[in-house]
Amino acid sequence: MAREDLRSENIDTFTLFKKALRDLVESDSFLFARKAKREAFSCRMAQHLNKYFGSEWYIDAAIEGSDIIIWDRQGNIPLSLFIAKDYVNSVQKDRARLFHLQHNPALTLALSLLEGKDYMLIYRFEKEYIDYMHVYPDQDYQDTVLKRCLIKDDDDKNPVLFRIKRRK
Repeated sequence: MAREDLRSENIDTFTLFKKALRDLVESDSFLFARKAKREAFSCRMAQHLNKYFGSEWYIDAAIEGSDIIIWDRQGNIPLSLFIAKDYVNSVQKDRARLFHLQHNPALTLALSLLEGKDYMLIYRFEKEYIDYMHVYPDQDYQDTVLKRCLIKDDDDKNPVLFRIKRRK
């Protein structure tokens, strides 16, 4: 598959992910009010993702080490998703990165729900870096890339490759 085709597929997959996230926030707000467990959010998110992906894809929860995986069960994975109620810690980042390296999904994301904040944080994993993005539910789910950090196996302090300043 050409690099541009893969990039276009990733953009489409990310767009579908954001639609499912919108559905989660808008139709399942009771989960936030009740301070539900992370697994409840995973279950509902999987149901919302199911609306946007075709019948050729399986959406499974808590399998292969991912909270949610969208795949054909033959090794093709357009999206793997890890969900956290707070900021993703280093153990959770390592788990998501290891999944990304072992299973080679097109898109590996970790979602921090951050209850009480006006944004959610999305981590996008690549082989050599992590992108950090804010998503603002109150601003029509606009996403803003905050920074890109290089992953170094021998150093816990990831150098920032670029940081984007947000306009006020």
